[in-house]
Amino acid sequence: MPTAAVQRGEERRPAQQVAAKRSAERAALPVAVRRLLVVGALVLAAVLVVAGGIVASGFSTAPAQTTTATVQSGQSLWDVAVATGAGDVNEVMAQIVDLNGLTSSTLQPGQTLIVPAG
Repeated sequence: MPTAAVQRGEERRPAQQVAAKRSAERAALPVAVRRLLVVGALVLAAVLVVAGGIVASGFSTAPAQTTTATVQSGQSLWDVAVATGAGDVNEVMAQIVDLNGLTSSTLQPGQTLIVPAG
């Protein structure tokens, strides 16, 4: 009496069954490998986003033209930035710090600073 598989036309020879199973095993990656690939892709994407941010931050708004200013007695970094006539005083202060390699906001009378030309 034929089996239900034979009646449905699903009978396979043992060699075909083994070959199909091996082929399926080769095609499907284990769950651990798939997870590792997904995590690796996410880490790569995060690294690329961070690297893009670092590169973009390196292109700061450096002034097109500069001039020099001599610090007067009692003058602060804010005062020097305001004296340039630029709109965003905080940005100008940051540019002055960058242009002159300042490590603090303390200025000395007579100190010559490179400042953005207003």
